[in-house]
Amino acid sequence: MTTKAERTTRYIIETVAPIFNKHGYVGTSMSDLTEATGLTKGALYGNFENKEALALSAFEYNSNRLLQAIEAKLSIDGSALDKVYSLTNFYRHYDEFTHDMGGCPVLNTGVDAEHNNKLLAAAARETVATIEGKIALVLEVGAKKNEIRLPVAPLQFAKQLFTMLQGAVAMATICRDRKYLLNTVAYLDVLIAREIKR
Repeated sequence: MTTKAERTTRYIIETVAPIFNKHGYVGTSMSDLTEATGLTKGALYGNFENKEALALSAFEYNSNRLLQAIEAKLSIDGSALDKVYSLTNFYRHYDEFTHDMGGCPVLNTGVDAEHNNKLLAAAARETVATIEGKIALVLEVGAKKNEIRLPVAPLQFAKQLFTMLQGAVAMATICRDRKYLLNTVAYLDVLIAREIKR
């Protein structure tokens, strides 16, 4: 059973996570956070050492939601190809998944924090590496089972695949046009079939 303090901490993180994700670390003021949570600055700092600790917890919350969703897509029954297509289909609807989060946490936090918060920037890079590693593992297992053929090392292919997906997310976000996402995923599905399908 959770304590009142644990419930309060969770409430704060869940409430402020989309705010930090939308406005960034610098762009999020303490008044934004107190207004959203209905708590005083003292109450917020009673649960978190400082704004940076709160921002990091908020990013980790969003990041974990994303990692769990990707893990679920890559863990479906079927071949490596089925799992990769499950991932690309997830990204076809990625904007819907991240809507309540305030957008893509990897893109938003990674770009925003690069020049103003080393801890957040490092956390975003770690999330990228984790996602790439999950994809690479599926590819490696698939290649060993002779389900797919890989023209390059699994991690290299995973990095390129994720770069194209994340680039599509960036363009769809910047241009406010989800066709960037849909068209890129459609192209990737063709590319995947051509490059790794046996």
